[in-house]
Amino acid sequence: MRFEIKLLAVVFLTAVSSISAAQEGREARINLEKQEGKLVVRARVPGAPKLSDLATYVMEPGGRPYLHPVYDAAGQQVLTQDKPEDHPWQHGIFTGFHRVNGFNYWKEDEGRQRFVRLLNVQEKPELVAWTSLTELVAPDGKVVLEEENKIVIHAPESPDSYLIDFTLVLRAKEKDVQFGKFFVGGLSVRMPWDQANPRQTHLNSEGLRGRAGEQKRAAWCTVERPFEAGTFGFAIFDHRENADHPPAWRVDEQGLINPNISGLADWSMRAGEERRFRYRIMVYRGAARPEDLAAQFDRFSRER
Repeated sequence: MRFEIKLLAVVFLTAVSSISAAQEGREARINLEKQEGKLVVRARVPGAPKLSDLATYVMEPGGRPYLHPVYDAAGQQVLTQDKPEDHPWQHGIFTGFHRVNGFNYWKEDEGRQRFVRLLNVQEKPELVAWTSLTELVAPDGKVVLEEENKIVIHAPESPDSYLIDFTLVLRAKEKDVQFGKFFVGGLSVRMPWDQANPRQTHLNSEGLRGRAGEQKRAAWCTVERPFEAGTFGFAIFDHRENADHPPAWRVDEQGLINPNISGLADWSMRAGEERRFRYRIMVYRGAARPEDLAAQFDRFSRER
């Protein structure tokens, strides 16, 4: 079953509505509810009696879009942090760039990201998906880049994990765009951080743990930490077809991971050029096993 909504103007969602496969007489394990300035994803694991919150996509007009809160597969534990005191420009699962034509779009203090509209919304019994259009606006008000984020959230197959597929498309406008080398850039995940008791750990595809993976090249990387309900984490997989695969990763002590598009060298896009980056995010419970992560990376990389 497929639903597609094409919005032709800047979207400001003022009506509360639900797009549900169940309304068509079929039972769905995941659905979307459209609210003012956000999309709310709810899902249930097999055997669960009802849907629980899984993730919320925030898309306030004129602001940077992002996913927060993001829950575990059972919908019990919030696993992301939005606007932490130490880095208020970080937003759960988000994108951002430094040194775009010399300006900072990561901290939102020079250039800024501006949500424009949803391009489509899809819902099936086993997944939901949408694509959003964002503009990167320079300090002089000119749009230098368009960014499309296609997000697919798959219904959990068990209480232990679920998958989010994230495609990032950058499109230069009328002029060439220069990206300066920096230690962050692109898709990022931020988990909650307790400064008095930091407990997050990291593991990458090269077997490096913790801060040893900072700015090291790897096909995938994790961040996980204990909560009262147990240990939970995120793994990001970088698709083999991405430019400069495997990327250098930002791995910080506050609980952020980022397959850094700008981590290896300066790079550029010609006017009208398009770049596409594909990622898979696995949200999981328990301590991740390297062999399971390697198998997931192989499955993802074979997808076209």
